[in-house]
Amino acid sequence: MSGGAGPEPRFDDLVRVRIFERLAETGSAPSSAELARTLGWRRDEVREALFRLASRRAVVLDPESGEIWMAGPFSAVPTAFRVVAEGRAWWANCAWDSLGVPATLSISARVETRCGDCGEPLAVEVDAGRGPRGDGVVHFALPAARWYEDIGYT
Repeated sequence: MSGGAGPEPRFDDLVRVRIFERLAETGSAPSSAELARTLGWRRDEVREALFRLASRRAVVLDPESGEIWMAGPFSAVPTAFRVVAEGRAWWANCAWDSLGVPATLSISARVETRCGDCGEPLAVEVDAGRGPRGDGVVHFALPAARWYEDIGYT
């Protein structure tokens, strides 16, 4: 992509796809340096693409490092919501996203978390074809329309 002509129209999409591929495969997000190596572009070009993706809410960047923090439903850092399946594990950003991980990957999984009230361990089995099994209640502290006011908290 070098040559100064600016990003190709689909460059941001290529970066986004590679982020999700890596998260799905390994449970961890690629760094901007890794994305640059994998895609064969300069790191500054990849970082510009990450900022554009963040401005569209396709990813959330760590406010200090500028690296990937969230690519919903996946979290690039450990959270209270661990999704386990097929010998692999992923972190989800919240209760809602913990159901989104198995849905995104089209797999059955187990969500491991703790009760927000008493701290007791909780597990939810998620069937690939039917969704969560059993009874439960999820509490959202804010309405969805306000999540991006402080997405790191919500």
